[in-house]
Amino acid sequence: MKHIVRIAPSPTGQLHIGTLRTAYFNWLIANQNPDSTFIVRIDDTDLSRSQDDLIQPIFDSLTSYGLKWDLTFRQSSRFSRYQDLAQDLINSGKAIRSDGAVMLNNVHAYSLDADDADLKWTDTITGPKTKISPDLGFLIRNQVIIKSDGSPTYNFASAVDDMDYGVTWIVRGTDHIVNTYKQVIFFNLFGKPLPLFTHVGLVCHPSGKKVSKRDSDSMDLSQYIPDALLNYVLRLGWSPSQDDKTNNIIPMDKAINLFLSGGKMRAPNSKLDLTKLQWYNKKYTNGNN
Repeated sequence: MKHIVRIAPSPTGQLHIGTLRTAYFNWLIANQNPDSTFIVRIDDTDLSRSQDDLIQPIFDSLTSYGLKWDLTFRQSSRFSRYQDLAQDLINSGKAIRSDGAVMLNNVHAYSLDADDADLKWTDTITGPKTKISPDLGFLIRNQVIIKSDGSPTYNFASAVDDMDYGVTWIVRGTDHIVNTYKQVIFFNLFGKPLPLFTHVGLVCHPSGKKVSKRDSDSMDLSQYIPDALLNYVLRLGWSPSQDDKTNNIIPMDKAINLFLSGGKMRAPNSKLDLTKLQWYNKKYTNGNN
C-alpha cells in the first residue's frame, strides 16, 4: 500500500537517538512501496527557541544514515496558510479571537461528550481511544490555534500540515498521544479523513528518563557505525515475529522486508542498553561475523 509518512524534528537541539528511531520507522514504511513519500518537516514555529543553524545538521544526520527523504518544508514558511485557516474557523463560528490570539470556540467546535465521534481515534497498536480525562478535556476546550505573535500553535500547525500534504500514517512516540486527541479535532473540523496513528514506546535512559535532545548527557551518535546504530534502534519499539538469533542482525534491506509483514511495533518504553549497542557496533565492524 502507498503511504505518505513524515517526521517533524524541531531545530532546537541536535538529532538524538529517539528521533533517529522514529525517522527509521517512518522511512521503513515509506520504502514498502516505491510510490510512497517520506517527508521531513522542520517544526520551527517556536520563534524564541528555533535556530536556523541547527536545521542543516538534521539533514546531514539523516543523510549519514542513508535515510533519504522525498520532500521537505519548514513550518515557518507557511504562517499565512495557518492564519488563513484560522480565519476560516472564525468565520464559521468555530474559533474566536481573544487578546490578539485565536482559540477554538468550545461552544460550537465540539461537545466533549463521552460518545462524541469527533474525539474518537484508533491506535494501530493499542486500539480505540475514546476516554477523555477532565484535565485533557480542559486542554482541548481551551486550545489556542494562533498565538498573539501570529505564529501557530504546535497542534494546529501539525494537523494542518498533515491534512495539506495528505499524510496517511503518523508514527511517533507515546508522549504524543495527548496531542493526537487535540489534532483529531482539526481533522474533523475541516472534514478530512484521519490518518493511521501509531504510538511506539519512548526511548529512555536506564534511569527511566526519556531521552531528549536537551539532555546534557545526550549520546554522541557519531561514534557508532551508522548501520549498526540503525540495527540497534530498530529494536527500540519493534520486534520481528521470529525473534531469535537468525534475526539478531537486520540490515536495512532486510528490515524493509520484515518491518510490516514480519514484525510489529510496540507501545512499551525501551531503555538504552549501551552494552548491546556496542555489540552491534562490533558485529558491523567485523562484517557481521
